[in-house]
Amino acid sequence: MASSTRQSLAAAKEALNPLLAKANLKFAEELFAIGSAVATSAQLRSILSDPSAEAKSKAGALTAVFGKSVSANVLEFATSLVALRWSTGQDLVAAFEQLAVHAVAAIAAASKNLASVENDLFAFQQAVDSDQELQFALGDRLASDAAKASLVASLTKGKTTDEASLLIRQSVIGARRRRVSVVLEQFGKQVSAYAERLVATVTVAAPISSSQLARLEGALAKSYGNSLKLNVEIDPSILGGVKVQVAGEILDGSLSTRLTTAKLQLA
Repeated sequence: MASSTRQSLAAAKEALNPLLAKANLKFAEELFAIGSAVATSAQLRSILSDPSAEAKSKAGALTAVFGKSVSANVLEFATSLVALRWSTGQDLVAAFEQLAVHAVAAIAAASKNLASVENDLFAFQQAVDSDQELQFALGDRLASDAAKASLVASLTKGKTTDEASLLIRQSVIGARRRRVSVVLEQFGKQVSAYAERLVATVTVAAPISSSQLARLEGALAKSYGNSLKLNVEIDPSILGGVKVQVAGEILDGSLSTRLTTAKLQLA
């Protein structure tokens, strides 16, 4: 990410935070909608991210396209967003998405649902990863967004928080050639970042006890100097031990890896 985009994203979050006290999920949904529209229109993306274009002309373009479909406060925030400097049009698209996720996280935190949202996103990600038919249905480019949203609604109804349902639906209809599970993982990390937690994926051969999980969480938190959200995956192929992925590092203490290493040393 270029420095201009990083600075603009930080400024945008500062501008967004005062609005979050009264924001609801409709606010976040409208931010997602603007970002998706900008992503699918090269002309609109070019206009809104052009550093040489006047802020007034960008505001006019936003009003012309979204003035009747989004609320006044969302339109006002979007106008301030496009007035900032973005390195590329895709950076602007990504900013709309990240800020919408940030808004959902803030709403979830206010409702004390943040941990539930993290768990719901990971659970749905696991469901997608383990079901090829579901992967195909959610990633089918011939299926309409309405059909995909209907499928997501049927899968999540009564099983997830409203905040997680919105993020899951957006991960599907706003994937833009990305795999749904990748978008879900990204959203999960952004929600955890709002809670100022790192995300650690823990892979074990069989379920472990809550006390074992608590000890592992404490050790990792001490090592990384930050609280962590642990997502546990069961993979019998590792045979035993624990494999941890956190902050771009892989701590592989699995039995399968130790056996492979031993074989290589004996060869």
